[in-house]
Amino acid sequence: MSKRARGSETTLLNLEALENAVPWEELGADVVDPLRRALDTARRERPATERAKAADAAREATFEALEDEERAEAACAAYSAASILFADATLAGGDCGGGDEAVDSEAAALRACDLAMLRGGVAEWATITEPVVRAASAGAASE
Repeated sequence: MSKRARGSETTLLNLEALENAVPWEELGADVVDPLRRALDTARRERPATERAKAADAAREATFEALEDEERAEAACAAYSAASILFADATLAGGDCGGGDEAVDSEAAALRACDLAMLRGGVAEWATITEPVVRAASAGAASE
């Protein structure tokens, strides 16, 4: 697999599969709106930093819903989707937090995929995360 250029606008993800894995009707606008913005940013192939910021905002929007027993299961799926979008953007060169250029984007992407699968379930998210995990693993192995 070829490595994308730093700051790449192209996603590795099947965005339709990711979108279909989210139970939109069970989520409130407080979670849906930021996640839809993150998906739209990825679809429009915006710069990686912009995609990472939108995905991070979508992850943060799930925190309150994750604490609510009635919304927690659906919020886990939204968190997983946002984390995977964040992983993809981070791997492409988006800011992975802290603003430190020395932060290993491959490790940050793998960490985000790990959190997505821990939260949402490996069976549900492994296929969707696979292209990012493979690219991040290949990049980490070549260093």
